[in-house]
Amino acid sequence: MPAPFVATLCGYRDGKPNTSDGSKIDSIELGHLFFEKIGVSEAQKVGKIDHAWSHAMVADLTEKLTPTAPHLVVGREQAAHAFEQYAHLGALRTLAKDETPDVDNALERLRLHMSTASANNDLSGLVDALSSALDQSKSHRRPLLDALGDESLPKLDISVHRDLDPAPQLGHPHLVAGMSLKWSLRTDRLQDPRTHGAKMAALRRGRMPHFSAVTMEPRPYFLARLGQGTGDLDCVYHLHLPALTAAVDDYYTGLKSRVRIRDTFHRMIDQRRLRDYDDLVSYLKTL
Repeated sequence: MPAPFVATLCGYRDGKPNTSDGSKIDSIELGHLFFEKIGVSEAQKVGKIDHAWSHAMVADLTEKLTPTAPHLVVGREQAAHAFEQYAHLGALRTLAKDETPDVDNALERLRLHMSTASANNDLSGLVDALSSALDQSKSHRRPLLDALGDESLPKLDISVHRDLDPAPQLGHPHLVAGMSLKWSLRTDRLQDPRTHGAKMAALRRGRMPHFSAVTMEPRPYFLARLGQGTGDLDCVYHLHLPALTAAVDDYYTGLKSRVRIRDTFHRMIDQRRLRDYDDLVSYLKTL
C-alpha cells in the first residue's frame, strides 16, 4: 500500500511533475504517467515539500506503530550521537569543550580574596603552583585534542528508537531504524544515502540499525543505481510502488532496451531491494 499522505505532496511545477528531472524528456513523460496512475491532476501545484514530507511521515508512522509497537518513538532530524550505538561520536566534542576559563576565574577570585585578607605566603605559593600546573596541563591537552579524529554522521532524516533503560535520562535510546529521504534522485543525490549507510555501519558500537532510503523517484535506472549497491542500504522504500509499477509496465515497452529496464525494475522488487511503503511499516512493527 502507498503512503497515505503522498498524493498531497505531488504536484506540478512549470507544467512538470515534481518527481521529474525537468531537463530529461523520459523523466517528464514517465512522471506524467506516474501521476496519472496516482490521480494527481495537472492543476495541482506544489512548492517545496521537504519539511512537509518528513513531518507527515513521522505523524503517519507514529499513528501506525502506536497500537502494536508503543515502545517505538519516531523522530526527525536527529543526530546519530543521540543514540546508544553512536553516543561515542559525541564524546570528543564534549571532551574538547574548554573548561579552563572557569578554572582561571576561580583562581583569580582566590587571588583577589588573598590580597584583601591577611598575608599568607604558604597559601600564595600553593595557588601559584596550582596555576602553573594548570597552564602545563592546557599546553599538553590542546595538541592531543587537535590531533584526534573527529568522526561524525549527518543527521537522520527519520529515526525510530526504543529506550533500553526504564529511566531514559540515565542513558541513550537504542536506534532501531534510520531513513534517508530523497523525493527524487539525481546523480549527485545518489551517493548521500549510501555514504551515510556505510559510515553508520563502520562507526557503530553494537547492533546496526535498519537503514534505508525512502523515495518517490519514478525512473528505474536511478532506483537501480541506489538500490543495487554493496550493502550500504538495506533496501529502498517507495512511497507509491503500485502506481509506479503500473506506469513502468505501460511506459517501458517495445524496444528490447526499454523492456530490459522494465525487467530490471521488477527484478529489484522480486529481490526485495525495492519495497513498498507498507513494507516499511510492517517491518518496523517487528523491531
